[in-house]
Amino acid sequence: MSEPIIRELRKEDIQNGFLTSLDSLRKTSNMDNDKAIKIFEKINSNPDHIIAVAELGGKIVGSTTLLIEQKFIHDGGMVGHIEDVVVNKDFQGQKIGEKIMKYILEIAKNRGCYKTILDCTDDVKPFYEKLGFKQIANELRFDND
Repeated sequence: MSEPIIRELRKEDIQNGFLTSLDSLRKTSNMDNDKAIKIFEKINSNPDHIIAVAELGGKIVGSTTLLIEQKFIHDGGMVGHIEDVVVNKDFQGQKIGEKIMKYILEIAKNRGCYKTILDCTDDVKPFYEKLGFKQIANELRFDND
């Protein structure tokens, strides 16, 4: 099997496997194309909102999102927030998630983030710990129903 190309999301990726790969998190592939393009354009207009993708055989098979937050503390330091790490179920177990994570962590480092954080469930904690993440706190969530 060939190596995936890890790069930033492009508009043409939306209907070329990107939305389908997100189905592993929540059904997304049925989203209207115009709506998806509007979301892409809004995200793409913010240099602190980066989506990295894994392209394999001309199709997007995985992705993750990095949000960079400027702080007042740490002398105006930056924090990276990772969200929506996903690999299409048909391509899991091939170290694609690890490659996407290393790519996005390098971006966070190059952008001056003094830390990069994420929330995850217990079943995937070992994956992130293998990459060097450490459990520091507990996630709490408030849903606006």
